[in-house]
Amino acid sequence: MIWTLFKKECRTLFKSLIFWLYVLALCLFFFSQMGTITFESKPEPGQEGSYGYKLSDRKEDRMSGTLGLLAESWMQDSFTTAPVGFTKKVTLNEEEKEEIASVLTKDTGLSTEEIQNRYDQWEEENTAKMPDGSMMFLDGNFSLEPKEGLDYEEFLKDMDEVCEILGPGSDFTEDHIRQNAMVEMTYEDALKEYENLVEKDGLTGGYARLFCDYMGIILAILPVFVAATREIRDKRASMQELIYTRKASSYTIIFSRYAALCFGMFLPVFLLSFYPLAECIGFAKGKGIDLHPGAFALYSLGWLLPTILVVTALGMFVTELTQTAAGVLVQAAWWFFSVFSGEDSMGGGNYGMNLIPRHNTELNYSGFHAQFSQLIQNRVFYAVLALALVVGAAMVFEARRKGKWGNGTLSRGRKRIRPASSAKAAVR
Repeated sequence: MIWTLFKKECRTLFKSLIFWLYVLALCLFFFSQMGTITFESKPEPGQEGSYGYKLSDRKEDRMSGTLGLLAESWMQDSFTTAPVGFTKKVTLNEEEKEEIASVLTKDTGLSTEEIQNRYDQWEEENTAKMPDGSMMFLDGNFSLEPKEGLDYEEFLKDMDEVCEILGPGSDFTEDHIRQNAMVEMTYEDALKEYENLVEKDGLTGGYARLFCDYMGIILAILPVFVAATREIRDKRASMQELIYTRKASSYTIIFSRYAALCFGMFLPVFLLSFYPLAECIGFAKGKGIDLHPGAFALYSLGWLLPTILVVTALGMFVTELTQTAAGVLVQAAWWFFSVFSGEDSMGGGNYGMNLIPRHNTELNYSGFHAQFSQLIQNRVFYAVLALALVVGAAMVFEARRKGKWGNGTLSRGRKRIRPASSAKAAVR
């Protein structure tokens, strides 16, 4: 029975306009955001320019980067926070600015004039004049060395004072401080990253993570439109009575529909993954790289499918509960929060419990594997949550089917039971 219903739901899905709009949006997002891969080249010793940047785990680097960011914000009188995922500008009064300046001088051992001079010198060295006369910043962030002997715990307490002044969601919380420790890579660092990409990742592993990073953003919102539309389709077509009188159980009906939706929406993602895979195969040809051809499929299943599962389940549950498309609004709010709260972890290795795990680089193999268990917990949690939401949707569906919820005129029998008041009116 469930296999028959699954095939019927698939046919219905593949004939629907909303599904093909989903496919079109998915393709447009992929080709506009990721598109053709620009492959990493092997770093050369003494090459011009920077080898790039990496996140340091040294406490000294965390303090230097954070103090530099605080000083730059103070000198430009430009502080921002993101308390609920949305960035907002914070305006400080004179007293609050003086408190910030006091923290800076205390933690660096420099006067405000010395801090300003160091920033002016850094700015002069790290800007270039464009042909149109405008100035462009080069790579790098301003940093300030902490004073000798500054204890990290004491530094964190000082940053807590800054957070109290700025409010929640600033760049100076303990979690954000870890992301401030960006340091320039040496040739050895860059070479190790490249070797990890082509040897340990088999090239495809790194680009599969990048593919999942991009596609995870759009898959955290698009499936809810398809799920909500499918759920309210029968209502608009006055098909509730036919559905409620089926011999199949409520769980069979809901789970077959859910399985068809998830299968149908994962299929174009899987097919799209062949495009970057083909690029990797073409690049690796003749270079002696031990390619891992199954990486894109495995990463898509483990990384992207749980996102489709939970977003689809939420859409079905809220739509079944409210008989409206309210699930779209709920998911849109969740999506906005997830996108903005993941900005500080785009380099990978810090996945947390965000709906959209970020790894916006083909590199950082070591960070990915160091936090692989964290990512597994994240994906398993959302898969379990999806199952719970689908069960909830089936329970609501069953209650409506028995006439215990919402439309009391519908039952599991083949006849429509009319309320007593309606029957009397009919007799008259």
